[in-house]
Amino acid sequence: MFQWKGIWLPDGETHLIEWMEQINKIVDGKPSYQYHKYEAAMKFVKKRRVAIDVGSHIGLWATHMARDFDLVHCFEPKLDHRKCWKKNMDGKTNSCLHAVALGEGTKQVTLFTGPSSSGDTRIDPLINGGVIPMTTLDSYKLEEVDFIKIDCEGYEYHVLKGAEETLLREKPVICVEQKPGHGQNFGLTELAGVEYLESLGAVRRGGIQGDFFLSWVD
Repeated sequence: MFQWKGIWLPDGETHLIEWMEQINKIVDGKPSYQYHKYEAAMKFVKKRRVAIDVGSHIGLWATHMARDFDLVHCFEPKLDHRKCWKKNMDGKTNSCLHAVALGEGTKQVTLFTGPSSSGDTRIDPLINGGVIPMTTLDSYKLEEVDFIKIDCEGYEYHVLKGAEETLLREKPVICVEQKPGHGQNFGLTELAGVEYLESLGAVRRGGIQGDFFLSWVD
C-alpha cells in the first residue's frame, strides 16, 4: 500500500486517484470520493445512531460515517483493503471492521479484482468455494441501525436478502449501488436490489449515477 495526500491506497491503484483529482473535493482536510452521494443520502437520515458500510473498501465512506454516527460497522473481505482501511480509520474508535463478505447465506467464496481499480473487487461468480468467509448481516443482530450503504459490485441483491430481518426491524435509510451490467454477472436484473427493497415496503427517494436511496415511510 502507499499514501497519497493523506489517504492510504492499495498498491497499483490509479482509478481512485484520477477520480479524486478530477472532483477535487476536500473534506476534513483530505480528498474525497463520492462525497456528493453521501451528502445526498444523509438528507433522508433522521437519527444517527448506528451505520453499516457493506463493501467498505479502504474506508472512504466510513471515515465520514464515523464522524456523523455514534457507531459504524464496516464489512470488507479483502485483506489488502482492510490494511488501508485501518490506516485511514486510525483514531476513529467508534468504528469496527468485520473481515467477511456478506450474502444471503454462509459459505466460502473467491474474490476477483479488476486490473485498474481496487474498487472493482467482487465475488467471483465463476468459482465455487474459496477461502473468504461469507455470512449474513442478519447473523449480527445489529440494533438502532439508521443507515446502510451497500456497494458490492453487483452482489447487492444477495446482501439484502441476507439482511431482510434487519431491514424490516430497523427500517434504515439505504444507499445501494446498482451499476449497469454489474448485477448481470450474477444472473440478476439491473435493479434487482432496489426492486427487492421495494417489495419489503421501502420507497425510492432518489439516486445519483447508479446509487439509489431508499427508506420506509413513517
